[in-house]
Amino acid sequence: MKKRILPLLASLCCSAVGCSHPGFQELGSQVLSSTGYMSQSQAQGIMSASSNLVKSQEELLPEQEYYLGRAVSATVLGQYPPRRSQAATEYLNKIGMTLASVSDAPETFGGYHFMVVESPQINAFSAPGGFVYVSSGFIKELPDEDAVAAVLAHEIAHVVKRHGVNAISNAKLFSALTEFSTTGASIAASQVSSPVDLGEITGVFAESVSGVVDTLLTKGFDRSQEYEADLYAAELLQRAGYDPNALVRVLGILESHSKEEAKDGGWYATHPAPADRVAELSSDFTFPAPEKAPAARQARFAALRH
Repeated sequence: MKKRILPLLASLCCSAVGCSHPGFQELGSQVLSSTGYMSQSQAQGIMSASSNLVKSQEELLPEQEYYLGRAVSATVLGQYPPRRSQAATEYLNKIGMTLASVSDAPETFGGYHFMVVESPQINAFSAPGGFVYVSSGFIKELPDEDAVAAVLAHEIAHVVKRHGVNAISNAKLFSALTEFSTTGASIAASQVSSPVDLGEITGVFAESVSGVVDTLLTKGFDRSQEYEADLYAAELLQRAGYDPNALVRVLGILESHSKEEAKDGGWYATHPAPADRVAELSSDFTFPAPEKAPAARQARFAALRH
């Protein structure tokens, strides 16, 4: 009976840890130790570890975020195989690295990685740590290199703003805390005082990886996160010498696709209405007069399409 009750008591106590008030943590320790199943020091260890788990989304080390992104990417690539074209990969990475270099996070632990994946859907997504993917169906719809840059800039914005990391911690937090509470003895022995390591994250949050993939490919981020990514993307394009108006053109492409197509998935289905995004963006960003792209840029894009 105690073994069944303990995880429930621990979970209830851990839910109070999020407020980070010492009184709540002390109360939780007393409740756990009063079961007679563990000592006061072991109970305090659980509360300390759970507190760090709650805060882990903000405190993930760069290498932890990178390997977590790899775990998510492995699932994504299991559904959408990469395009076997070195030229396309190099082209996408040249644009992506140009944009990333002028962002607020020009480097990640494992570096940025940009790839075209095989899918007829119009879609683009990014995983924590700097993994960015664009579907072949989306590439076919884009009219020029500035539009490609606009798509990549939006996804880089999600990486810089750590929207994927936030989705991980929010997806299965309660069930993760429940599972985490059952490892009290070993955790208490180590007296965790720093963010949980990668092994604990990938173990405790195993179900959350699926939740994040679901967020990236099906549900989409919150509206506020998408608006934030749009605004940051426009700024990145301007910093890198691309035309920010290309972002509006990309949103126009999305607007032109029917809702019937959106039922099959894709960026249109997982993002706010393109018209709403344009309106929101226009209220916060001053667009410059459109300029003709340099001839070299046009030639690069033409070579990609052939």
